[in-house]
Amino acid sequence: MSFFEGIVVFLPIMIAACGIFYLIKLRFFFVLHPFKTLKLMFSDKSQLKQLSLSLAGTLGVGNIVGVGVAVALGGAGAVFWMWISALVSMILKYAEIVLAVKHREFDARGDARGGPMYYMKNGVGGKLGRALAIIFAALGVIMSFIMGNIVQSHAAVGAVRNIFDVPPLAVGIILAALCAMSIFGGYTAVSRVTSVIVPLMSAAYIIMTLCIIFSNISSVPRVIESIFLSAFDLSAAGGGITGFLVCGAVRHGVAKGAYSHEAGSGTAPLSHAQTKIKSPARQGLLGLFEVFFDTIIICSLTAFVILLYGGDAGGGMASIRAAFEHFCGSAGVYVVMISIVFFAFSTIICWGYYGRTCLDYLFKDARVKNAYLALYCMAVVAGAVISESRAWMLTDIGVALMTYINLIAVVYLWRDVRRETDLLF
Repeated sequence: MSFFEGIVVFLPIMIAACGIFYLIKLRFFFVLHPFKTLKLMFSDKSQLKQLSLSLAGTLGVGNIVGVGVAVALGGAGAVFWMWISALVSMILKYAEIVLAVKHREFDARGDARGGPMYYMKNGVGGKLGRALAIIFAALGVIMSFIMGNIVQSHAAVGAVRNIFDVPPLAVGIILAALCAMSIFGGYTAVSRVTSVIVPLMSAAYIIMTLCIIFSNISSVPRVIESIFLSAFDLSAAGGGITGFLVCGAVRHGVAKGAYSHEAGSGTAPLSHAQTKIKSPARQGLLGLFEVFFDTIIICSLTAFVILLYGGDAGGGMASIRAAFEHFCGSAGVYVVMISIVFFAFSTIICWGYYGRTCLDYLFKDARVKNAYLALYCMAVVAGAVISESRAWMLTDIGVALMTYINLIAVVYLWRDVRRETDLLF
């Protein structure tokens, strides 16, 4: 095993250990106070913009394709392990959002600037904090091009070409043009787009999968039984861990190496720092919902459709297409294609905002920001025509490094998170 392979392989262990550490330190507050947590979670409508933007980055095409990989590798029991990984990891997203709101800064116009870079600089402090902030920001810029852009663009183009005989370059140019119209408007424009796209595409996908499930309701007990009976088989556990790594956000894409809910990677705080809510803990509660929605709902619905189908189509996109085509006919294939394109596009524009936020921390010159946005849109076209295998290898390594660096700060600052949590619970 090479050094870089080791970085990726041991990351789930790091995430699990940090998640358990935080669950203990925060006394399982959302488990012991579920009704109060739900009441506070959506107590202010102004939080919805940050939620939609963060979900746009978290929900990726891996929420569809990645589940097929997990089930193919580990059987039905893989779904159980995805649930466990989500329950352990959601506390990390809560913690990093709390820190982002607590340690954010405001510019002369009163606009918030926040994210891991700022709680590293202002919370950890000293030379270590500043060094961690610079490294994280640089990695964020790089990964915005690779994971948030090229991989997503390639997946979207592949989904379109799976049905229509359209030149990849043409699809890439259209995606780039739509991306430019969205991201050049800044946070306001991006949040406006995602606040429309995310609810619509999520609702459409949920309705379609629920229709399939309810029309086969007599087989659902069999599926649930198979999930729990095979959950402790070693191959199922391995598939579950793989599913945890590949189901959507960022993260995202085609089924190799991205994390289902991005908990601990430091991406969600970049959007949540823009909140108008003064209580860091109240904003942090949305992080719990994001992980729940991404994995417990979206990924689970996909898994149930695959398991209800029960056919062996080789895993990944092949399993997804076969399952939806079986239940919905040719219309099912179109729905999957549209879902993948919308998931990918929302992730692209969200990561454009993430990358620019990281770049703003490193460079204050507006010309640098405009150059970045232009290159970012060009990368959408590049992703449409190049192979993604190398990009996914770099994605594995880059996301792992971002998460390690972020978790150092998140664990170091656990007392800040506990103090804010104690104010609400």
